[in-house]
Amino acid sequence: MPIGAHVSTSGHLYEAIPRAQAIGCECLQIFVGSPRQWRLVHYPTEDVAEFRRRRAAAGLDPLVAHAAYLINLASPDPALHRRSVDALIHSLEGMDALRGLGVVTHIGSARGTSWPEARMRIARALRTALSASSRAMILLEGSAGGAIGGTFAELGEILDAAGGSRRLGICLDTAHLFAAGWDVRTPAGVAAVVGAFDRAIGLRRLRVLHLNDSKGALGSHLDRHENIGEGLIGRAGFRAVFAHPALGGLPGLMETPGFAHAGPDRRNMLRLRRLRDAATAPAPVRR
Repeated sequence: MPIGAHVSTSGHLYEAIPRAQAIGCECLQIFVGSPRQWRLVHYPTEDVAEFRRRRAAAGLDPLVAHAAYLINLASPDPALHRRSVDALIHSLEGMDALRGLGVVTHIGSARGTSWPEARMRIARALRTALSASSRAMILLEGSAGGAIGGTFAELGEILDAAGGSRRLGICLDTAHLFAAGWDVRTPAGVAAVVGAFDRAIGLRRLRVLHLNDSKGALGSHLDRHENIGEGLIGRAGFRAVFAHPALGGLPGLMETPGFAHAGPDRRNMLRLRRLRDAATAPAPVRR
């Protein structure tokens, strides 16, 4: 499993690459624009070209973007729904330009409306965004249970309602899974997640993992990330994730708070690498 992190693009877009290298990333997640504003940022052509050049030289693959946190694809408010779709399209266009895999997005909440109505609005939004972009995937992120996407059944229904495009996939977050009630602290617990996801959706749709420890208790629906090994999942849980054969080919991206409270850092990365190495080391030969 290639391991990376969410890295800042402040300053020039391409400055994310040396930042990622400095903490030991093998793959990369960024924002295309501001995560907490509706303002759509357009990068100079030369900055886009320099980002692509530096990423190729660094071998950071894959690249994904995280869409703005303000997005609510299920919103019954026409203005908010339109803004959400526009923001998602903007991120997809950014990933098309940067030659990234896709855009991870939160789905949103129904705001008091029925699930069939919310599902219809989400599906319409996804179809619109896909038709307005050319290549990058939309990766729906499973929630901790307090918003839409807290169950594999919901995610599967959304994919079906949106038409099942090959450009639709799923991102699962270890902290969200744990807070939603999946005990990923053991190999048996991780196997249960993989099996349930495969039955409900199909493993071909699982394209990205977010590797975060959890401040929230099992089943608490509290979406609070913690540094690797410092939360309630613990190091054994990440060893179990790395050891599962169905997950080994997926990119794993950290969104941890960091030990200096400045985001993912080298200390978290080194922990993940050691846990990956321990989980995937060949068994000793007995003579």
